[in-house]
Amino acid sequence: MARSDVKDFVGETRKDLGATLDEIEHRMRPDVLAKKFGSWVSRSYDENATPWLVGAAVALVGSVAAVLWALLGDD
Repeated sequence: MARSDVKDFVGETRKDLGATLDEIEHRMRPDVLAKKFGSWVSRSYDENATPWLVGAAVALVGSVAAVLWALLGDD
């Protein structure tokens, strides 16, 4: 390969790497991740709400139990 061919190859590789890193940075932004997570939760809830309702009930019972333990415990 000629020197100019190598420089062109390196330049193209740098541009490709830059575009890839920009895409990764965009996908890892908190607002993009939050939007994807919200979409996943909504779709999952629409398909089958039972696990979400059971999880919410368990979390509520656990929270109430922790508060009662803190208030009424002998510690």
